[in-house]
This record gives sequence, C-alpha cells and structure tokens, in this order.
Amino acid sequence: MEIFINVAMVNVLVNSEGNDFNEREQKILEVLLLNLAAQANAQTTQKGMAMNPVDRGKDDLFHFQFAWQKSLSEEKYNEFAEAVESRYDVAFQMCELENVHLSFMINSYSKS
Repeated sequence: MEIFINVAMVNVLVNSEGNDFNEREQKILEVLLLNLAAQANAQTTQKGMAMNPVDRGKDDLFHFQFAWQKSLSEEKYNEFAEAVESRYDVAFQMCELENVHLSFMINSYSKS
C-alpha cells in the first residue's frame, strides 16, 4: 500500500555554524534565496506561493515558511524542493559559502 502526501506548507532553513555575516549581508542573502525560491516555484508548480519569515536562530542564515493555497502533490513538491536545492547549491558555490546546510520541514508550523 502506497501512501501519498499533499504538501500545503514547508519550512526552509539554511544555516551555517559560526557564520559572521552582518545584518546587511544576511538581508542580501535572504533576498537572493527568496528570489531563487520564487523562480523555482513558478517553474515547477505554476501556483502562487506565500513566503513568511520564521524566527532565526544564531547560526541561521535564512528561515522561511513557504505555503500554497492548494496543497501540492508529492510529485510536484519533490520537483519544487529539488529545484530550490539545486538553485541554492549553485548560489552558495558562486558566493563561495562553505559549510552551509539546507533543510526542508514539511507541514511544519512555527511557534510564536
């Protein structure tokens, strides 16, 4: 028996232990990553996506919750996640960022 999931929301976290970016550099990186995610979403899902900031920890460079009005199929979500990961990996290489970790947390809710 196969279990299929539908994804309506995912938290995307990028962290780098001991990073020393100032506030301006973090904002520039955040804008870059948001634009790359929007591009991946447009190409893969062709649906509107909300991008809501989530509180960041000390070593977090980027923490956002991406949400869709209608759930994505598992196949579409995987396509989206792979596109985001690919774009982020290239961006990190081009920016010469090392020890950067990307994680996706499906259907997660942030605590206030």
